[in-house]
Amino acid sequence: MTMPSPELPVAPVGTDEDAKHGIVRPSRPVSGLWLWLFGLAWFGFWLLVMLPGQIMLAQLAKALDEAEKVSLTSLFQGVMLVTIVVAVPLVGVLCDRTTVRWGRRRTWAMGGFITAAVAFAMVGQVDSVPRICLLLGLVAIGESCVLVGLSAMIADQVPVPQRGRASAAFGVPQVIALAGGMVLVTEVIKDVPTAWWVIAGLALLCCLPFLVLLREPVASAKAIPEGPILPELTPPSPTKAPDYYWAMATRVLINAGNLIGTTYLLFYVADVLHRPNPDGAVLTLTLVYLVFCVIATYAAGLASDRSLRRKPLVMISGSLQVAAALTLAISPTWTAAMVAAALLGVGYGAFLSVDQALTTDVLPDDRTRARDLGLINAAQHLPIAPLVGFAVLILTGENYRALYVASAVVMALGVWSVTRIRSVA
Repeated sequence: MTMPSPELPVAPVGTDEDAKHGIVRPSRPVSGLWLWLFGLAWFGFWLLVMLPGQIMLAQLAKALDEAEKVSLTSLFQGVMLVTIVVAVPLVGVLCDRTTVRWGRRRTWAMGGFITAAVAFAMVGQVDSVPRICLLLGLVAIGESCVLVGLSAMIADQVPVPQRGRASAAFGVPQVIALAGGMVLVTEVIKDVPTAWWVIAGLALLCCLPFLVLLREPVASAKAIPEGPILPELTPPSPTKAPDYYWAMATRVLINAGNLIGTTYLLFYVADVLHRPNPDGAVLTLTLVYLVFCVIATYAAGLASDRSLRRKPLVMISGSLQVAAALTLAISPTWTAAMVAAALLGVGYGAFLSVDQALTTDVLPDDRTRARDLGLINAAQHLPIAPLVGFAVLILTGENYRALYVASAVVMALGVWSVTRIRSVA
């Protein structure tokens, strides 16, 4: 059997123009090979993004100073979060203006992977807090470049009828990277410094097939912004691009509501459900969530491509997550928690794939795709979840059932936001 040539699976930007939005959209379908390798590149990205926040920064902080592990973990996470929020929109503007034959998106993505992986590998090898913060800042800058470059490729190269599948290639690897990576750095690799360079090397290897083997079409002159760069740093006008901002609100609110619930799950299991082994119970719930999440991400991506109706699927996915939060609030039992984990997995999995496709469909200008996607990706890092969670728990005397009601309300607002989008079905 002969493998397809790496020069074939290319979807150049088409010349057909969407009458309503004036956006030049790609018209040639991408291949199955393109989608699989695209997903593999995202898997490498999610290894670098998910594992530090979930476990690796805590392991590092504990190894540095047991007594100060909480404050150090918060410091390290804060450095990365602030850097990403600032860097992503700026990188997006620069990426849109890049003109290289090798491909502007993959140039930034490749540079980002190299920067992030090298700095990531070095983090575990130093024991100075300032140096670690500097390296984590470089990791976050590299991650920002990758996020901008890979996200814009969906808008640049994938036609509308395939964007659900491309978004599933974005979402499914996130779940697999979290589950597989957690096992790798907790059960297989016990040494903290070794874990950092192994994950860095694995992430870099995952991106190479897509970024090296599959060429990127050269952007047309009309797709490159011209003139002073300063106006591009200004976000699109809400009056001219209302759907873009409603899509942003949907992304921010549903992610924030989800995070409100998952951040404090361990405390809910221990203090409300009174499980004898809270850590084991949370692991069980997480595995249930992950299984349903993977299945739903892929299925929802296919469904949205076949129907080309994104809004109903986003509304259903958000509603399932609302139901999960309310289940925990109304029925504080272990059986209900298992049901909630399944509902949350289905809801968030479907949301991961369909919302990304919906957001890509409502971008206001084909010349600033990377910037506009960057703004949305940066906005979803706003600290809504910790602020709401802290406020609710303080005001209610650590009432976790009230916390999950708040989580449901925030996500319900996200579901309402998607109903305000008018330009897509």
